[in-house]
Amino acid sequence: MLRRSHKKSRAGCLECKRRHVKCDEQRPKCIICTLSDRDCSYAPSSSPPASTSTTVGGGGGGHSPGSSTSFMMLQTSPMASLSPAPMYSASFGLPGSVSGHIGDAASVPGVPIPDLGQPSSLYQDVNLAHMELLIRFKFADHAPELNLEMHDFSSRLLFKCALEAPYLMHQMLAVSARHLTVLKPDRAEFFLEHAMHLQTRAVSIYNETAAKAQINTSNCSALLLFCSLLGRHFLADMLAKRDAGFDSFLDRYLQFLSISRGLKATSMSAWELLLESDIRHLVLWALNLSQAVPQGHHCNEIQRLVAESPILDLSGKAACARAIAYLQVGFDSILGGDIRNQRYLMIFMWPASVPEEFTELLEQRQPEAIAIMGYWALYLHCSKEVWHVGDSGAYLLRSIAQYLGPSWHHWLSWPLAMLANS
Repeated sequence: MLRRSHKKSRAGCLECKRRHVKCDEQRPKCIICTLSDRDCSYAPSSSPPASTSTTVGGGGGGHSPGSSTSFMMLQTSPMASLSPAPMYSASFGLPGSVSGHIGDAASVPGVPIPDLGQPSSLYQDVNLAHMELLIRFKFADHAPELNLEMHDFSSRLLFKCALEAPYLMHQMLAVSARHLTVLKPDRAEFFLEHAMHLQTRAVSIYNETAAKAQINTSNCSALLLFCSLLGRHFLADMLAKRDAGFDSFLDRYLQFLSISRGLKATSMSAWELLLESDIRHLVLWALNLSQAVPQGHHCNEIQRLVAESPILDLSGKAACARAIAYLQVGFDSILGGDIRNQRYLMIFMWPASVPEEFTELLEQRQPEAIAIMGYWALYLHCSKEVWHVGDSGAYLLRSIAQYLGPSWHHWLSWPLAMLANS
């Protein structure tokens, strides 16, 4: 029998307990409530978690089984449990005390060294590890669905905004570190720590600055770019985790959806301003793609099965049909010989675009909705060259097939056949 299980947080906020989602226990307001714009409070008896204040630093896990992730609701590494990031020495990021303050170095003959006192925070916040992350950052790696002509424009805009918005700069460095865990597995632990701390710091700065500021045409571009990079960082973390079973994955996926919808709502609250800002060309391009009409027939069988389902009501069938239509648009691109990068769009767009009623069906562990998710898993498998995805599509599809059991395999016949052939 398919059952829903909940993994509760003992010290979580009251809102997360009410909604039966895993709370990261961050004070004074947890990240789920922050990004979904809900009131957040804790029971008086709850003891406050360890401080989450950090200096700049972080890392990220690869796509190997059992790897740690920085997805802030995971039991393995909640943000609330992060200890302050260590300072890193000039020997490139080795943990320990800073090897030399200004004025501590040995004198160079003939060159007097002035007494500058304690170094300012300006110098303490910068190290060679950050320089590597910045140099290796390419916007095209983190937004692979963009057409080539959009890469230069988007990259220039991102760096311009990041220099004006520290929370965006920290998140840019965080996702760069997360990418390097895949590119450089021999240093994965090092980059994992950097990605985790930088992401935590980015959210903290955002909560203290941008979240309290008036949105206008000068800062809305940074807001949208931050939401996009943060959401993609969460997606990579969520897909990299290897659970004991699909039920655990689905718990985390639903938490990811909650944050994704919060990020989407935050960015869309500035919709009219975005259309007047520097980023309007990118917004209109994405909007045009999101309105694409499905053309192919890859999803015809599952559409038929949904329409004939004796369990789903009319509204449930309509929600499933919309979710399938978005997937067909993705398959049209990725299996239809589209040489443009937009064939990767549904990696990031599908989770945040499906109807809320479809998400509710997933929460209820409705087999029809889970089978549709199997088609998204195949789409991920077809996009495995994207670093956020890796081998997660094949892993997820096999997990779904095992979870549903043989009696539902005819719902997954095409995805499983495609996986076997590949």
